[in-house]
Amino acid sequence: MLRLKKLLFCGVLMFVCSAACADEFIIHKIRVSGLQRISLGTVLSYLPVKEGDRIDSSQTVYIIRDLYKTNFFSNVDLKRVNNDLLINVVERAVIGSIKVSGNNKITKKQMSDVLKNVGLTEGQALDQALLNGVVKALVQQYYNLGLYDAKINTSIIPQERNRVAVAINIKEGPVAKIRSIKIVGNKIASEKTLLKEFSLTTPKLWSFFTHSDQYSKEKLDADLEKLRSYYMDRGYLHFKIDSTKVAITPDKKSIYITITVVEGVPYKIKGFGLDGNLIGKRAEILKLITLKSGDVFSRKAIIDIQSNISLFLGDYGYGMPDIRVEPIIDDGSKQIFIKFVVDTGPRVYVRRINFSGNTKTHDEVLRREMRLQEGSMFSLSKIEGSKRRLANLSYLKDIDYKTTPVPGSPDQVDLTYNVTEVSAISAAVQGGYSDSDGFLYGASINDSNVFGTGKTASVRFDNSKVNQSYSLGYFDPYFTVNAVSLSLKAYLQKSNLSKVQDVTTYSTNIYGALATFGIPLSDYDDITLGLGVEHIKIKVPSTGVGAQVSDFLTQYGSVFNQFKVVAGWSHSNFDRAIFPTKGFSQGINIEGYGPLNKDSLSFYKASYETFWYQPLVKGFIFHTTTDIGYGKGFGRPKDLPFFKNFFAGGIGSVRGFDAGSLGVFDEYNHALGGNVITTASASIIIPAPMKDTIRPSIFVDIGNVYNNKFKPGELRSSCGVQLEWHTPLVPILFSLATPIRKKSGDHIEVFQFTLAFST
Repeated sequence: MLRLKKLLFCGVLMFVCSAACADEFIIHKIRVSGLQRISLGTVLSYLPVKEGDRIDSSQTVYIIRDLYKTNFFSNVDLKRVNNDLLINVVERAVIGSIKVSGNNKITKKQMSDVLKNVGLTEGQALDQALLNGVVKALVQQYYNLGLYDAKINTSIIPQERNRVAVAINIKEGPVAKIRSIKIVGNKIASEKTLLKEFSLTTPKLWSFFTHSDQYSKEKLDADLEKLRSYYMDRGYLHFKIDSTKVAITPDKKSIYITITVVEGVPYKIKGFGLDGNLIGKRAEILKLITLKSGDVFSRKAIIDIQSNISLFLGDYGYGMPDIRVEPIIDDGSKQIFIKFVVDTGPRVYVRRINFSGNTKTHDEVLRREMRLQEGSMFSLSKIEGSKRRLANLSYLKDIDYKTTPVPGSPDQVDLTYNVTEVSAISAAVQGGYSDSDGFLYGASINDSNVFGTGKTASVRFDNSKVNQSYSLGYFDPYFTVNAVSLSLKAYLQKSNLSKVQDVTTYSTNIYGALATFGIPLSDYDDITLGLGVEHIKIKVPSTGVGAQVSDFLTQYGSVFNQFKVVAGWSHSNFDRAIFPTKGFSQGINIEGYGPLNKDSLSFYKASYETFWYQPLVKGFIFHTTTDIGYGKGFGRPKDLPFFKNFFAGGIGSVRGFDAGSLGVFDEYNHALGGNVITTASASIIIPAPMKDTIRPSIFVDIGNVYNNKFKPGELRSSCGVQLEWHTPLVPILFSLATPIRKKSGDHIEVFQFTLAFST
């Protein structure tokens, strides 16, 4: 019996072995059919076997698996023909083009990023799963924008050579509007107060411009963080947002938001400590910690202290300090002890300074604005100062920088400034209307970055019923290696004040040339020195001329050749050139005129101007200006010539009064101006939706011009509103003002504007 079982087992084993040997063979040749776009070599490179290999039926599953993994094929079949391996494939169609239509809220770049992130690109094999992923990603993108009714359809259009065009058709639908925002659980502040912290609102009059009533998840997340900051900055250490519910109506057009908060109780500062590597500057660092025992805890105050310590250490070469905060919370007394631990890390040096984004501007033009050099010790204030100087170049915008540690050198970093160039060439034909000058037109061409050198060349002319001017200009900001600048200007100016209502009647014809050198004293201060010549010719009508004008012309003549000297000092730390939001600027300018011949005049004019911008709250800005000037003759004549007088009234001076109409009058009731001017203005700049383009403000003006001395009793004042619109080429100003302090005979002009258009 046992012998019989052994014989039976051997028989079965021989049968299995013989079957296996029948399926196994040595590949003589691999043949692939069905290929259109993909080469035979590409297919062979993906196979786990090659010609001459021994293969059996168990290995076919790996061949099929590896070919499907390439995503090249929609079907794969294997056959054995004698000792040849025959592979029949069906290639997937390749995406020849991708066309997206109907996307208005998502930009082309954002759409490109979505397609790239999902993996859908031209030249790729078509995969329905990828198309489904694109639809899902776009729907989510539109949901984040508050477009809950967005519909995305995809279609596949066959093309020649096994290619297809993918069409993505989008119907965005309306943006869901926020109809209600409710906050539940708040006790220390009203819902109205808390919602003032939010950028999202229910529909308002200004929502058309700000889109504040259009829901998006990103905006809500940002507002929730503002809500946390509101409480955390008032001592509520354990504040939390318990839930946020966003409900949408069935028509997907309205959003209702409910936020539930748990306020907790306020905590106070028990004290603070300072530890770590203080680089021998403990006293200086302690001055940066403004906390006091008994103060209400404020997260913002802690963050500001961390930032200030980092900035302080950054100027000593510690480019990557770690300022840790270790709080010790006493829940019983509701107090918190703050311990600041300073880890300076290694002192860092700047190995390389690189620039990116400057395709036209030479590297040396940017490098000369750097406040630190390659190989110098890291200094955060100098890095920021360099950024500010780059931002003040009119042909650059969006300045940013990054520091990259040097591999293998923990004490070195590379500094890269990323810039975006804007067109430095502006050619304009200008036209418009001014209430003081009437119709005006002009043309100009200006290149502030000639051949990428940072130098400026300009040609300009302007014309109105009152003024004509023609000028050629050249400016080299780095005329010397010490950053002394050179400005050259040739000009012709004609004016006919007899065409201005309420101003004394005479016309001037002035031409001249001026060379000015600018000498930097610091990053914020400069002095200017200049020399020039000027030819002045005065004309008056035969009648209607005041005694002061006629007496001057009788005594000194009407044609003057002058030697001109200019000197000035200026200081400015504005955060930007156009529409500053903070900073102070002041300047003193002196013009002196000396004789070139016996008929020349000798006189001077000096002026002092200030401008101050101070941010308030919620985007409001406090702004002041002052203008003080004085002029006098020395020798011939004794007084300032009438044609160089100061004038006041109108936009840029005391609004609400006719342009140039304030001051002393002649017997024909024409304004003569004066040799003394004092004007000042205070305004509140109101935040606007397009804050970089439009700036509304409310203002109070005060000032006047006088003869020889300031007279407080003669001051005029006004108040009103102004709208400034900064177009790409010229500003447009509208002013609506009413006098506060006026006198009989003053020339009032409530609405004033300077309007210009450019093409």
